[in-house]
Amino acid sequence: MNTIFLLLTEFETASIPLADVCEKYFGMKSATADKKAALGQLPIPTFRAGESQKAPRMIHIQDLADYIEKQKAAGRELFKQMNS
Repeated sequence: MNTIFLLLTEFETASIPLADVCEKYFGMKSATADKKAALGQLPIPTFRAGESQKAPRMIHIQDLADYIEKQKAAGRELFKQMNS
């Protein structure tokens, strides 16, 4: 199945609040993810939904799908190397 399609089914929008995905996909709490995003240390780009510093930090669904696919490929490569 197509990763982006599955993410669209789950989140029903192309722009997802970082807080909604940080634990599941990045293994960190929302506050940690927000701090890392501010420093440019997350594996995908983020943006604010508005001009205010209080606006929630968002990610684009395509960036998340690309990240998941990259992680999947790395996992398959590691599996292949370990089972050769």
